Amino acid sequence: MKDRIIITGYSGSLARRTTELLKDNYEIIGLTSNKKRVNNKNIYYWNTSTNEIDEKALENCKHIIHLAGYPILKRWTKKNKRLMHQSRIGAANLLFNKCKQLNISPKTFISASAIGIYGLNARGIKSEKDKIGTDWIARMASDWEESAQQFKQIGSRVVQMRISLLMNKETAFLKYNLLSMKLGIGVVIGSKEKKISWIHVDDAANFIKEAITNENYKGAYNLATTEPISQGMFIKKIKEKLFPYALIIRIPSFLIRLFLGKRSQIINTDVSINVDKLKKEGFIWEYYNFNEVLEKVRN
Repeated sequence: MKDRIIITGYSGSLARRTTELLKDNYEIIGLTSNKKRVNNKNIYYWNTSTNEIDEKALENCKHIIHLAGYPILKRWTKKNKRLMHQSRIGAANLLFNKCKQLNISPKTFISASAIGIYGLNARGIKSEKDKIGTDWIARMASDWEESAQQFKQIGSRVVQMRISLLMNKETAFLKYNLLSMKLGIGVVIGSKEKKISWIHVDDAANFIKEAITNENYKGAYNLATTEPISQGMFIKKIKEKLFPYALIIRIPSFLIRLFLGKRSQIINTDVSINVDKLKKEGFIWEYYNFNEVLEKVRN
């Protein structure tokens, strides 16, 4: 019998790629709050708002990969902030309490987190040892990681992924920039020197695969490439490789603030991520620089 892995947020790009990597050696179980999608074979019902989960999903569960999270770029209303928190921290609490109740001890609990934990106004280079920010995004990411730590109480090895900007042709940031430039306009928001820390979806999925099998993986890891790219170079590379006819324009940051409000802080972060801890584990990236990403898009 294959070991069972539960993946939350199973419809997202990272969850889908992770499933592809693991499905031959593990039984993959997804959780959904949409009852129409439930099949009680590999998709089971849960609802983090009502603290419901089908206990059958947890039977023979050896690993949990927690990737669920209400989109952070939704409007920051009180309702949406509550959904963002509930889908991350509330979901982890639900999984932990149900495992504890049923006397289930997963070998591994792997949880998404984000480099937003360093704060929306963070600048410079950040490692896992740096201080956590004080804004609400940083506090939520901190709560997210603390909710994962609970699993140590039931004997699970806990790994937290401080994920930078996920990149492939399906993820929003690259997808919408490609579409814009295909239509003839490339947009630089604010300073063209602003750094973008990123990681390809395939590399993030490979990290998860490694974290399941390699017991040396413990605690928080920054997930990014060794080569962050400036916003100006990001747009320039897309133009050179794919859409040489595109016109590049710059939009001042204050105009984005008028449109997005406080959410614009996410777009305007300028931080590079130290990945020395990941290097020490011997992790090998498939995509080191942005040119390699664009080659994959072109092919």
